Amino acid sequence: MTQTKVNMQHQSSLLLQQCEDGMLSRLKDNTPSCFHLASGGSRTRAKLCIDAGLALQLPAKTIIALASTIELLHNASLVHDDLQDADTTRRGRESVWKKFGKSHAVCAGDMMISAAFGSLANVETYSSLPALLSQTQEAVSLTVKGQSRDLDSQITITEHEYEDIAAMKSGPLIQLTLALPLIAAGFDEHIKAVNLALNKFSIAYQILDDLDDWEQDQHNEQLNIVNLLVSQYSLEESIIIARNRVHYLLNRCQKELSVLPSNCAASVIVATHHLLAKAKVDL
Repeated sequence: MTQTKVNMQHQSSLLLQQCEDGMLSRLKDNTPSCFHLASGGSRTRAKLCIDAGLALQLPAKTIIALASTIELLHNASLVHDDLQDADTTRRGRESVWKKFGKSHAVCAGDMMISAAFGSLANVETYSSLPALLSQTQEAVSLTVKGQSRDLDSQITITEHEYEDIAAMKSGPLIQLTLALPLIAAGFDEHIKAVNLALNKFSIAYQILDDLDDWEQDQHNEQLNIVNLLVSQYSLEESIIIARNRVHYLLNRCQKELSVLPSNCAASVIVATHHLLAKAKVDL
């Protein structure tokens, strides 16, 4: 490992800790929100954003602001998801609604969304702020739309409809990990390509999740690509089709991200490699 890469990893770790501290500071007066953040999580979206920001040589304060925005929005979605799905645990302990009640869970999620937009006030590239706000608001809107469609969906929808829902539910916040740093760096012309590529990433991620959970989802009558395919194919064929779709989507995603400036999508491309490896594992 080169010294440059070691230095970048060290800098990334420092910025991630500052991101964590900043989020907790913004939420210090809301106990349920702090309880949720303290439960852990991979902070994958923050890490991807930080790495992209470093590659694009953005100011540290701006990188922290953008990463915090994305991570706060993601965690808000988890709090609301747990409430809507009646999931009683999150990361090995009680979910927010289970511990504090449904009303407090709604407020905690709302508090994190508010804090996410407040975090953008720390962006130092002032000229980019209108575009950053617009991109973030659009991502939240699409995420809500996807969640609403998922709540209303039937287990007999088409594969195309399934992918649309998967892309809208998780795609917009993943897209922000590259879109926001690119906008802050003045590369707005790449946003459409980023969104298309990371839609593919999000769909592939959801399919892999479904491959792990198809039996549980079948029992609970929840949307799952494997159970959609079983209506037309055998279980073995359905799993093979789902895995092949993951490979296609991730390979396309890698190619589309590889042309972005300053190799800013390097960490996302590494993540696609990890997902491809997971897709190759035999049942």
